[in-house]
Amino acid sequence: MHSRKLSGQLLHEIGSKIVSGALEPGLVLPSVEVLSEMNGVSRTVTREALKGLSALGLVASLPKVGTTIQPREEWQWWSRDVLQWSVDASPNQHFLLQLVEVRRVIEPAAVTLAARNATEEDFVTIQNAFQQLEASLGNDEEWAKADYEFHDRIIAAAHNELMLSLIRVMRDALMYSRQTTIPILKEAQKHSPSEALLQHRAVMDAVCSRDEQRAHQMMTQLLDSVTVLIENREDGGKPHGSSSRTI
Repeated sequence: MHSRKLSGQLLHEIGSKIVSGALEPGLVLPSVEVLSEMNGVSRTVTREALKGLSALGLVASLPKVGTTIQPREEWQWWSRDVLQWSVDASPNQHFLLQLVEVRRVIEPAAVTLAARNATEEDFVTIQNAFQQLEASLGNDEEWAKADYEFHDRIIAAAHNELMLSLIRVMRDALMYSRQTTIPILKEAQKHSPSEALLQHRAVMDAVCSRDEQRAHQMMTQLLDSVTVLIENREDGGKPHGSSSRTI
């Protein structure tokens, strides 16, 4: 098997264990020689995998210590790999609340810019996305996709490339967040699942009428509702599971 593919597999195996909490920050990994023997790969493959983990901020090579797992605040959380490993590890309430906090920084600002900068073509795109959202009521998977697309179209209408790029890097985590909160949303609203749809309509109407203040207000209210739903989860927001000392 090609060495690049092998190094990618080893990177995934170790990286996912680090992000899941199976390997704790501060833990010193075995030497390159030992890791290579444990995983049945060459030293070149192991070095490439460790180089990739270092680029993600997950490990660092410390003089006279060895390759050490870095504190969580050093991780490159916006990299697709780290986010995907977080999703695969079934992120808890704390993770989801942090994600909404980031959205609360970005999306009210984005919707304000959208109300100011959107073109007529943007309005049509947003309206089409809302129609897809409306059509997806009752289908959890389709709702999650349509909800992401609606918010993505709003942010695109802000015409701020950096803002759009950042939110798209977060796509996997955002999709997980939506899929997680949908059952809670349905339970909270009992037989009135259209409440969330009305909130999205209010955002759309504010943007399309170029009412910047109301657009900001409606998006903030929508994200407030998401926060409440996550806080009502029953997992208690416990941190990642206990660690293991195996690679």
